[in-house]
Amino acid sequence: MKKYQHYKQEGNRYIFKNQPVFITVLCILLLTVAGLIFNNTRIVSYVIIAVVALIMINFFTKKFIIDTDRKTITGKHTIFVSARTYPIENFRHFHVLATKYMGFITTNVMLSMYFEVDGKEKQLTIGQSLTHKGIQKMVNETEDIMNSNGLNHEYNRPL
Repeated sequence: MKKYQHYKQEGNRYIFKNQPVFITVLCILLLTVAGLIFNNTRIVSYVIIAVVALIMINFFTKKFIIDTDRKTITGKHTIFVSARTYPIENFRHFHVLATKYMGFITTNVMLSMYFEVDGKEKQLTIGQSLTHKGIQKMVNETEDIMNSNGLNHEYNRPL
């Protein structure tokens, strides 16, 4: 049995581990800003606190599950979107989106999967990282899990 850094295994289900360090740092930063400006602009501070609450709720409701028995992938990225399940055979490719500050400093990298369902392209977001190296590890582990138990198919999975 292989041990994964980004997934925990429960039987033949692989559940993506949410990244608490990134969320914690972001929430602490936002709460610090809200605390610093509270005496001057209370409304903006309340808005920032509400955003932090949404981020925390979203952290606990987000899920990404690969079920190798049912050969499905289920994902729910935000509290505003319901969970979606797609067959692994509909998987087409990964997509990496990098956000850069001032054109050269990477501030966020996001990994998504694309599926073709009834002739339409559908997307599930897997996770985020601060570097491309972290995203590459997510891709490698996700492909490894999808290819386990004979789930191979002929589609090429470029980044």
